[in-house]
Amino acid sequence: MSRFSSGVPDAMYRDDLAHIHVDGYGFHWERASAAVLLWLQKAGVTSGRVVDLGCGGGQWLARLAENGYLPHGVDASESMIALARRAAPAAELQCASFAEAPLPECDAVTSLGEPLNYLNSRRLFRRTLHSVAKRLRSGGVFIFDVRIPPPKALGPHDHVREGDGWFCHSRNERSRNGEQLERRITTFRRQKDGSFRRACEVHRLRLISGDEIAQWLRKLNFSVQRRRAYGEYRLNNDQLIFIARKL
Repeated sequence: MSRFSSGVPDAMYRDDLAHIHVDGYGFHWERASAAVLLWLQKAGVTSGRVVDLGCGGGQWLARLAENGYLPHGVDASESMIALARRAAPAAELQCASFAEAPLPECDAVTSLGEPLNYLNSRRLFRRTLHSVAKRLRSGGVFIFDVRIPPPKALGPHDHVREGDGWFCHSRNERSRNGEQLERRITTFRRQKDGSFRRACEVHRLRLISGDEIAQWLRKLNFSVQRRRAYGEYRLNNDQLIFIARKL
């Protein structure tokens, strides 16, 4: 079996990585939030229920509540849901894969920080789009970002980040055809006795072209815009934002 083959994924975002992700990687939703709120308002979604797929630690849910929305978060990580309960006590929360979770009727859906790639399957990606289309009201908007196949071949690379009481190293490698990204993540987190606990996770992301995703959305009766930036916050060349309006 290829190391890049799909299958039953290991548990992801367990306690230590969930804490580190909230503490050290919240810059993405923070930089994106002003633009997303503006796009919601421009689409006429000034109130109502907003479902966030892959809600993580709930910071974006809390921001939605502060702006008068009814936030509903879905995440497959129990550790993330526990953090979200504290960060966004007003939010409704589901601990489930959003490819399988029964979504509520809603006025908007968001998914920030490439959660859809973690489905690691075209079939599950399309199933999620169908679920969103079914539960989103006419005129509602679906705003999400994804990681796409890179414009040129990229070799393995390492990413390191550290914070107060933790250290995170990620070894990132793409498959030869560019359609899968594997992240081998090692974390060290300080414990109460001063020692550091080591934990490892392997994340596999399915990379799907922007054209293919746009085609799927249009078949579900969405109008589609693509962006490379949330306002002044520009993403990398292998990342893409979709603003899909249900017709």
